[in-house]
Amino acid sequence: MLLLEISLLDEASAAAEAMTFCQRASRSKSKNFFVSNGLHPQNISVIKTRAAQLGINVIVGCPKHDLDVADVFGAIFQYPDTNGEIFDGTYCWRVG
Repeated sequence: MLLLEISLLDEASAAAEAMTFCQRASRSKSKNFFVSNGLHPQNISVIKTRAAQLGINVIVGCPKHDLDVADVFGAIFQYPDTNGEIFDGTYCWRVG
């Protein structure tokens, strides 16, 4: 029998799983996770549902104006976003 390692997660479930991975991998004590308002609405909805069960506060907004990297344990963006826009997030990345 041929076995393959593949993900059976749909896009929205994978996005929610990425959030929980960020929380486990982060050294931050924050319970806040930033979600770009450029994600597909169904992805935002699934992330919010999973976050509510885990006690995570989801902040949905514009990365350029609403993201405070010091106040979140992680963030998720879509490239290109749901409207086809290209987002330059280089100002968001924090090293260290």
